[in-house]
Amino acid sequence: MKKFIILDDVFDEATVAAIAAFDYGEGEQWYEPGSNPVHEKILDLCAQHFDLSAIAGYEMWRNDTNPGWHVDKDELMFEAQKEYAFPQCSAVYYAHVGQMAGGEFFTDDLRYFPRANRLVMFSPGLFHGVSAYAGERFAVSINPWNRRVRSPRT
Repeated sequence: MKKFIILDDVFDEATVAAIAAFDYGEGEQWYEPGSNPVHEKILDLCAQHFDLSAIAGYEMWRNDTNPGWHVDKDELMFEAQKEYAFPQCSAVYYAHVGQMAGGEFFTDDLRYFPRANRLVMFSPGLFHGVSAYAGERFAVSINPWNRRVRSPRT
């Protein structure tokens, strides 16, 4: 059974500010458990709905684009073998949303607009996308994995 969970007003102001101020670098970055306590508050919430007991770490990146239809997966495995491997779950946290037009998150049967201090979590293997947008949005994506993965960019 696929899960899709939206939680609003999840963090206090200091946590939101710390997430927004973090230097995410370019593309997906790999983090070991315990390396980033502020962001791992997101994983703590995910662990209430998904089994994260055996994660080896997580990919995290600032998501400031509008990716079309896709699924979160081991990109290098898919590129080399055309096989899918998925994280334990996927999470998108919206630290800031200003004046925006567009930016709708969508699946086959669900649509929503981003909202500041909103956390969205969903099951592995769920195809989704984000429509084009103009305006201000600061979103962070996190994928916890039970094994180490590498991004095509790292």
